[in-house]
Amino acid sequence: MQSVYRSNKTLTHALIVTLGIAIIATTAYLTNHYFAIKFPDGLGSASALCDISGFLNCDAATHSPISNIAGIPISIFGFLIGILLLAGYLFNSPGYESTMKFILTVNLIGCVVLFIYSVASLGSLCPMCTLYYLLSFGAFFIFNQNIKSFRPTIVPIISVGVLFAATSVGAYMYTAEKAQKNEALATSLIQQFDSLPDLGAPAEQSMFRLVSSTEDFQAAPIQVTKFSDFQCPACKAMSEQLHKAARQYKGQINIQYMFYPLDPACNATMERSLHPFACKAAYLAYCLPEKFPEIENELFSNQDSLSDSFIEGIAKRENVVDCYKAEDTKEKVKAIVSSAAPFNIRSTPTVLLNGVKIEGVLPFNQLQVLMDELVTRSTK
Repeated sequence: MQSVYRSNKTLTHALIVTLGIAIIATTAYLTNHYFAIKFPDGLGSASALCDISGFLNCDAATHSPISNIAGIPISIFGFLIGILLLAGYLFNSPGYESTMKFILTVNLIGCVVLFIYSVASLGSLCPMCTLYYLLSFGAFFIFNQNIKSFRPTIVPIISVGVLFAATSVGAYMYTAEKAQKNEALATSLIQQFDSLPDLGAPAEQSMFRLVSSTEDFQAAPIQVTKFSDFQCPACKAMSEQLHKAARQYKGQINIQYMFYPLDPACNATMERSLHPFACKAAYLAYCLPEKFPEIENELFSNQDSLSDSFIEGIAKRENVVDCYKAEDTKEKVKAIVSSAAPFNIRSTPTVLLNGVKIEGVLPFNQLQVLMDELVTRSTK
């Protein structure tokens, strides 16, 4: 009978150990990224190690409903599979191996489903998730080649079930604790906010307002300047936060949009294009300042569909094709991008909240604490 863990082939053992360690490392990163995005511990931004481009990025997957089950990141279960893969050297029975083949088969099916969902529904692919899919296929291939039995045996499958259940309970409790600490952290954000420098606002007010409570941008209690990119998934999430804030603080908030596409076609600070249609989306939006809130919403709502034909289709519908293609429009957008230089913008989204720079997407409860404080201060 063939075996994986009792094989006399050195290569098989080397591959299993390498795959196990790589799966553990990959899923540990993904789990850490999930908590960093969902429960940030300050006004900074989470690591962008796997945010390579508009298509290849982790943020879209992290912000999607499939990233967790009842708040538990699904990457934790991948971490357990890496552990189980290595644990076979301790429990190297035929029953354990057939059970592992069953688990790896179910895992691979899940990987295929997640891959299809990411490409078809999210319009993006998480690089670290994709690495996990490939590693999972490698592990499945080895077991499929060496283990004939597909049936899990009673003791191993019950043991694995207990392990997954215990991990789920522990992860749920940890997530709940993080959420509780997040609430406590929110009250301390004001001190952190006050300790950061007031960078002021851009020299010229933007023509592109998401909401205007006062004609003078700096006259409102809450002043938000958003540096954003229409192909950036986190920017879309931030847009949703700001629309919610606009409703909650109606009459007290001004939100202006500053183009900052991560594309060298209009952003001289970029060496390579992360979002190939971001500049073109900015050119379109520039031509429709009076309809900017609607256009901003349409572009973000169709972020996965952005293309030359999609953007030009809106330009034709709105009768702004000449403006969209004009060199003057491109130069004006470049000038807006250049106006971000004094604020040292390193990533999108970045906002200036009453002059204080905040990178990334804060949970709304934390953003709310800061905005409530700004409103309170404006009445004193």
